[in-house]
Amino acid sequence: MSHSEGSPRTLWSRGKGREEPLITTQGLVAHPSAVSGAVTFDTRVVAPHERIEFWEERCAEKVVGLRCSCLSEKGLEARYNYFDFGRVKMIDIAGDEHFVERTPHLLRQREKDSAFLTVILNGKVFVNRAGQCVVAEAGDVVLYDTNQAYMHGFPAFARQVIFEIPGEEFRSRFGEWSLRDVVHFGGTANPARMIPLALQDVMQQAQALYGTDPKTGPLLEKRIWDVMETAYSLVNGGQRSAYQAQLLLRARRHIVDNLGDPELSPSTIAAFMGISLRQLNRLFEGEPLSLVAYIQEKRLEGARRDLLQRGTCTMSVSDVCYKWGFKSLAHFSRKFSERYGISPSHCR
Repeated sequence: MSHSEGSPRTLWSRGKGREEPLITTQGLVAHPSAVSGAVTFDTRVVAPHERIEFWEERCAEKVVGLRCSCLSEKGLEARYNYFDFGRVKMIDIAGDEHFVERTPHLLRQREKDSAFLTVILNGKVFVNRAGQCVVAEAGDVVLYDTNQAYMHGFPAFARQVIFEIPGEEFRSRFGEWSLRDVVHFGGTANPARMIPLALQDVMQQAQALYGTDPKTGPLLEKRIWDVMETAYSLVNGGQRSAYQAQLLLRARRHIVDNLGDPELSPSTIAAFMGISLRQLNRLFEGEPLSLVAYIQEKRLEGARRDLLQRGTCTMSVSDVCYKWGFKSLAHFSRKFSERYGISPSHCR
């Protein structure tokens, strides 16, 4: 491939009568982006006739195997910023008109088991899948997996951020939630708009902290699963008012942020939120887990993650137990064995 030369160029956000610089690239393949530590690829570093192949290669390396098409005579103009947070990835993509396909052939050739939780920041996108065409606008969120064929396109300039979630863990948490059809959360109507708003908060936090704190990855992962649980509730939990959905999201955030506190309980959560214990328990009615079971599940998940970090986790089993808010090692060991079919000491 022959690289083009010249001064740094800016990819522009085109909307509502004005243009705003989206990000400046430096004309280098895999040059760090304006966000410290992220990896950026921009098609404009190569000749127009090489851009499709370049984009397909880079997306296969970092995102997913796909086939790309573009109708513009000037060639594809697109870039992405790739943030690796460990188990969760974040990919910020902006570009002019183009579409990508993940065909049945590519499903076999380039296997990928992930769920893509995608928030649209500018423009419109469409997703074709299983006889369904979803059009999402700025502020919307779409969710689908990479195990089935799909087409995803930008009719004109657009920008989106993909949160890539491990497919195996998605199924272990939401086994009955099929992603055969694209899930669409509108950004203007309550309570669905909570999902886009929450994801934009996560995105801003991730960009601000990326590369500065080793705890950012686990923190981001907690936030993403928190959003996913709220999304699951909205899709599978029947009608819920915006107020109830917001309370449930707030309760989950408080729980996740305080799992290490052995005094965390329904009573302390209700007091923190300023609602009655009865109101709090009713929020979890219809959820896969009751409030008490949810707290225990989150603690067990955290303990298991620590124990599975072979070679990097220097804590003893008792240290892990108390780190995650369990008051009794015997109780922790019993509940861990019941949940995972193996004792904590044999898990590492």
